[in-house]
Amino acid sequence: MLLPRLFILQLTLLPFYAIAQYEVLPFGDVKRTPLTEIKYTDVTGSPYLFDYCVKGNVTLTNGKKYLVDSLKYNVIEDNLVFKSEDGALMHFAEPVKRFELAVKGSNPARFINGLPATKGFSSEAYFQILAEGKVTLLKKIRKEITESKQYGSAVTNKLINTTSSYFALKEEMLVKILPNKKTITALYGINDMQLDNYLKENKIDFKKDDDLYKLFTYLNR
Repeated sequence: MLLPRLFILQLTLLPFYAIAQYEVLPFGDVKRTPLTEIKYTDVTGSPYLFDYCVKGNVTLTNGKKYLVDSLKYNVIEDNLVFKSEDGALMHFAEPVKRFELAVKGSNPARFINGLPATKGFSSEAYFQILAEGKVTLLKKIRKEITESKQYGSAVTNKLINTTSSYFALKEEMLVKILPNKKTITALYGINDMQLDNYLKENKIDFKKDDDLYKLFTYLNR
């Protein structure tokens, strides 16, 4: 079976857009067989961040970078896969350190692992990067299958639920946070008055990721 040919970036010569061909092998499989996809039968919802393939770029732990046309992030399994030319799902031959997924009408969704382990998550867990700097704001997206039955019914309903939580990376420490004024003033060592003007002028909503990006980017300047 022919394997897909992806593009490796030559960082020593040109910026990220300079490319050359490089073969990607199935992750951890010397026989080069496609990944066997887990089928979620009789379940409402998708295990993927997007239920369709998207373009993006990938950085492996060995430093190699790729432009890929068909990425899918399985949130339940917390891993990244891609489609080969014949439509088979494949793993990367080397562990993925960072990846970006194209989002129509918005900035790319950026993910990273290798962060300090924290309660409930190992260093292999992927976190979405919302803002980077002296305090890096991260988001952990989780999907889980829940089961329920209606009263008097023998039918079990299975539903994939999505939840999100926020984390701050500061001085090599990763801690779970609740984005609010009290948390942010403590993270940056500032008082309420220093923050209030910006919050009011920019109408910051702590429940919106775009607003959190603006706020943390401003404070990280």
